Amino acid sequence: MAEVSDPNGRTWSVRRRWWPFPGVFDLTFDLVGVLVALPFLVLWPFWLATKWLGARWTLVVERDGTEVSREQIRGWRRSQERIAQVALEIAQGARSGRFVI
Repeated sequence: MAEVSDPNGRTWSVRRRWWPFPGVFDLTFDLVGVLVALPFLVLWPFWLATKWLGARWTLVVERDGTEVSREQIRGWRRSQERIAQVALEIAQGARSGRFVI
């Protein structure tokens, strides 16, 4: 995960999405919540194994806690390089909405 400030002083984060099932942990943990979450917890190791075997990683770009964009990148190393590239673009002001002519 990379956290960067743009020229306007806003904080951005660029990270891989590790948990593929959004909203599962938003449940209250009563009996029904545990029964709904259990299959997802059982499937997660298999999902992670596919990532190491070449499945795509989802990169999430957030500005001040709000999601701005998502990208799909195949491979751990390529996703790491893309995170560094996006962080550099943000630091230089390319995504901040501030353009100097």
